Amino acid sequence: MRISLNKYKIFSNAKINIGLNVFQKEDDGYHNIDSIMAPIDLSDEMDITFYSELGDLKIECSDKNIPTDERNILYKTYKIFFEESKKEKEKISIFLKKNIPSEAGLGGGSSNAGFFLKLLNKYYGNIYNEKELEELAMKIGSDVPFFIKNKTARVSGKGNKIELIENNLKDSIILIKPINFGVSTKEAYESFDNLKEVKYADFDKIIENLREGNRIALENNIENSLEQGILETNIDIKMLKMTLNSVISGKKFFMSGSGSTYYSFVTEFEKSQIETRLKTFVDNVKIIICNTIN
Repeated sequence: MRISLNKYKIFSNAKINIGLNVFQKEDDGYHNIDSIMAPIDLSDEMDITFYSELGDLKIECSDKNIPTDERNILYKTYKIFFEESKKEKEKISIFLKKNIPSEAGLGGGSSNAGFFLKLLNKYYGNIYNEKELEELAMKIGSDVPFFIKNKTARVSGKGNKIELIENNLKDSIILIKPINFGVSTKEAYESFDNLKEVKYADFDKIIENLREGNRIALENNIENSLEQGILETNIDIKMLKMTLNSVISGKKFFMSGSGSTYYSFVTEFEKSQIETRLKTFVDNVKIIICNTIN
């Protein structure tokens, strides 16, 4: 029997949170959130092969710390797509080259899932429209629906409410990811739940700042509820934030999502100077310069 192969290479990009408000835990055990998410041009690569025969999903990954069995979100995506579409499972293989750090607050796993889900839908004849695909993505993970649209958006509720917004910010972004530790989503939310007081971002102002491309005003309005909790309980994160503030005086650094990545907005003029200072004075971090995708 001759097997027909269809091969695709797709790039699934990361995101940053430009502010994140987390609210009190609901009766279902989950939190409502309010955030601006912006896609950035740091991407994982996925080589995906469809074998046109019945079978299962096989995952290989360049990062040996990433599980390649049922624990991987790509497997969950595969399982949910075939269950919901009532199609028989077909043999698919994925080689995942990781460029987006894990436990970083950059949405790497959710992005992999979102882009794989979009490819599955396209490959099998666009079974779902965009809205239906977002609803399906919600069953995979709360950040996955954002990557269906993959444009700067205000994301609220449990991640299911997505409102596109205008982003005219021209600055680059410098990411600072600690090498020796990360922050799990579970740890971040547990730390938040123990906070006695939370300072919230004003997203109406942030949306106006992004529309106007006003970085200075924007930086004064960003808050991250999860960071506030993590700084109370995680000494590594606390020391990193203190180091960043002392090494680059006058710059503001913001945590993306649940961390452990910090980022700062930089102009073309500032970019190389700040990168050099960070590499010289901050140990055990990975520095990545990128831009938002508008």
